[in-house]
Amino acid sequence: MTRWLLRLWPEGIAARLGLLLLAGLAVFGVVAALFYLDERRDGAIEHFARALSVRMVAMVEVLEGASPEGRSRLQAALSDRRMRVRLLAGPPQGSEWLPPVIVEHDAAHHLLRLRPRPVLVRFGEDRHRHGPRIAVAVGLEDGAWAEFVIRPPYWPLAGALIWLGLTALLVVGALVWGAHRMTRPLRRFAEAADRLGLDAGSPPLPERGPRELRNATCAFNRMTARIRRLVDDRTLMLAAVSHDLKTMLTRLRLRAEFIEDAEQKEKAAADLDEMQAMLEATLAFARDDAADERPVAVDLAAMLQSLTADLADAGRAASYDGPDRLTMRARPVALRRVFENLLDNALRYGGEVGVSLRQADGRAEARIDDRGPGIAQAFRERVFDPFFRVEASRSRDTGGSGLGLAVVRAIVQRHDGEIALEDRPGGGLRVRVLLPL
Repeated sequence: MTRWLLRLWPEGIAARLGLLLLAGLAVFGVVAALFYLDERRDGAIEHFARALSVRMVAMVEVLEGASPEGRSRLQAALSDRRMRVRLLAGPPQGSEWLPPVIVEHDAAHHLLRLRPRPVLVRFGEDRHRHGPRIAVAVGLEDGAWAEFVIRPPYWPLAGALIWLGLTALLVVGALVWGAHRMTRPLRRFAEAADRLGLDAGSPPLPERGPRELRNATCAFNRMTARIRRLVDDRTLMLAAVSHDLKTMLTRLRLRAEFIEDAEQKEKAAADLDEMQAMLEATLAFARDDAADERPVAVDLAAMLQSLTADLADAGRAASYDGPDRLTMRARPVALRRVFENLLDNALRYGGEVGVSLRQADGRAEARIDDRGPGIAQAFRERVFDPFFRVEASRSRDTGGSGLGLAVVRAIVQRHDGEIALEDRPGGGLRVRVLLPL
């Protein structure tokens, strides 16, 4: 039962506030309506009895001055939806009929103006209308009696609850709208925090809203500026180190030319090439050039077809299966770098690659399949870490610097996308890239 109630509890602040206000208004409204209706019932009866007592005096005088035949016609003429007049041969019978002077009701004393005529009164419930009903019997001069059955206006509980419900909906609607307006800066705050994880150069948040939110936004903007300065300082430091190391590598390359042993000379040159490749890859990863590229309309299908066609023309086993066109907004150079890296890995470790593309749920899904040894389940998340390589299947002799998949995931996440590694049916590795259109 508790879990079921927790599932009904909304997630948003505005919805929770509206639900709490609705519950509070409902409890308060029902209690207030019960007290109000009880007071209104007695008040309505007293007010109606006071107004109709004057009218009944005039009716009694008219009935007393009319002939017996005229009274029957007056009986219908004097009746309406609030009061029904009926002529009786004698006083009404029943223990519920009492003189007004002994009836414990505030409305009864208004009927005393009908004296000195004999007056009996009865208070009860109208079974058809589920409301109050007053019956007044007045003795006429000739011994006949006139009975006045009065139905005071009464507001039943159902009507009060409907009115209360409509009022509560209007009030809660206005409050939810206000809460939605107040919490909108919080949603922008959350979006900016999420965007910061993808792009440290995102613009600062406007400092609007309540004082507490403005203070939090100001602190967030200061934190963003510090992170941006930290990233810029790191990039500048790496660029400086890279420049110095490249100078040193150039000197080493020149000195390697003086090595007389041809085999050692070749090994030294290979080591220097590997060091330079690692240095350039590290610097490219640290600079994150994709962050500076502006998103434009990109035909993803045409890009994948072009990449696979280039590989096929070079004699590599590459194929494409998917639509001829699929347009999305993306950074074209960065996105091309993603799929070039994935296709290169698939061909390096699997010998062949199959690319498929489809559209579903507002996203583009690209699959890169190979027939290689695959990656163990335990390493499928770690391979995206910088400088991590799976030694068992991808050695240093055939592998790169360990930054390729880290760069790929960074670019995919910058596009608000996802990347995952799976087993390919029949053996091999499947890389799924999901990108919002």
